[in-house]
Amino acid sequence: MIRFDADEIALLAQDLEDAADNAPERVRTVIEKTRHDVVRDAQAACPVDTGNLKSTIDSDPDPDGLGFEAGPTAEYGAHVEFGTVPHVITPRDKKALHWPGAAHPVARVDHPGTTPQPYLLPAFNRRVGVATRAFGRIVSQPWPRDRSG
Repeated sequence: MIRFDADEIALLAQDLEDAADNAPERVRTVIEKTRHDVVRDAQAACPVDTGNLKSTIDSDPDPDGLGFEAGPTAEYGAHVEFGTVPHVITPRDKKALHWPGAAHPVARVDHPGTTPQPYLLPAFNRRVGVATRAFGRIVSQPWPRDRSG
């Protein structure tokens, strides 16, 4: 004999409603942790010359808490992350370039480019994987009450 009890349907409906109410806060918690972890990992992986680039790596949460932007404010951050192609350097305000150790001033420098030294994307990719698994747990375990007894 099969027995049907509508009370269980009502409990299921309430559980689904409770899970929907709790999910956004749980997601925000995962995103906030991910935001801090991306910054920490990027700072740890950042190549250091003067320390300026590393010190400018930070993040800003979206107003709704469901996203963030992370990266350096140093304008050369992308050049370090992705490298540069060979290029010519010319003076902006003077007739020649000169730097300590140069034999003489020069009108231009043929720069060979720089090799990429990724620090931000690897941190982001690593932490997005962790966050994705956490989101999966939120979706697969939404029940707010113990249904075993």
